[in-house]
Amino acid sequence: MARKRKIPARKHHGIRDPLRQLEEKEKKLKNIINAPPSRDNDQPLSFKMKQLKKLTEEAKSGKKIKRIHSGVEDKPKEAKTNRKNNKTDEGNKFKTIKQMPGEDDVDYLKRVNRITSASLKEAQYEAKYGVKVVRDPKTGAISIKKKPPNEIDELLKQKRKGGKANKKKNEKDVKPIDPKLAKQLIKQAIQEDEEERKQETSKETVEYQRDVFKFGEIVHAPPTALTLPRKAEKNETVPRPGKKNNLLLKSLLDEESSSSNSKPSGSSTKTTKSPGRVTKEQMRGKRKDLPEHTRNMLEKEREKLVELYRNLKKSKGIMSDKS
Repeated sequence: MARKRKIPARKHHGIRDPLRQLEEKEKKLKNIINAPPSRDNDQPLSFKMKQLKKLTEEAKSGKKIKRIHSGVEDKPKEAKTNRKNNKTDEGNKFKTIKQMPGEDDVDYLKRVNRITSASLKEAQYEAKYGVKVVRDPKTGAISIKKKPPNEIDELLKQKRKGGKANKKKNEKDVKPIDPKLAKQLIKQAIQEDEEERKQETSKETVEYQRDVFKFGEIVHAPPTALTLPRKAEKNETVPRPGKKNNLLLKSLLDEESSSSNSKPSGSSTKTTKSPGRVTKEQMRGKRKDLPEHTRNMLEKEREKLVELYRNLKKSKGIMSDKS
């Protein structure tokens, strides 16, 4: 196989003679920079100075400076033909008022003044009512023609009004409501909203109600769940909270009840009260404000004290009989 030809790399020799290169550079820029003025007394004016001088000269000569106002620059310029036609139709109704033969100068001037004042009044009338006054040049009879509506002017009027005319028409169709009746309706709506909110809050409180135990309180039994779980029907098959047989608490409570029944006591003959039932003694005084477990605890302590008192009475009676 033939070997590939290697392209030789360019050799960078650097600056051969820097002084010579500088000389060449200075020759090129000789007549461009650091050159003395061609004329000693000549000093050219700056652009801003020239502009200021031009404006001062124009002001002295009385030349009016045209200023382009905002919004005018975008308007299209009228054609020369249109301008001429408009002038002949509207402006030059009385083309040239010539002096009649044998007419005095004063009478001529009065006639000119009379014609110009009449034409001015006609122009004002036309602008006010949107009509066109037509004079017959032979007979001098005056007739009025209605001008065709300008579409651009109508659009501008509608824009200025902002659709007020349409709003007024709609308002006329709708009858106004009595203010007293309107106030009553507003009050009724507010009351209905408040009732709905109260119902929602009451539902939430009932659903998520629970007993809050303070620090240091003793609880002997779990709280009685009066409400069913969500979306549960009142049937025996429904798994309700605290109804399982394999609970540790239930087994402990059953043991306590069996031990209390096995102990001999004077009050064993009496009927035992159900733990969930609320007695009149529990609901007396300040007890009705207390939670259920504290009421039960106080009731048990009261019953114990009553039993002790009765036992004391019995023992005292036996001692008196013996003596």
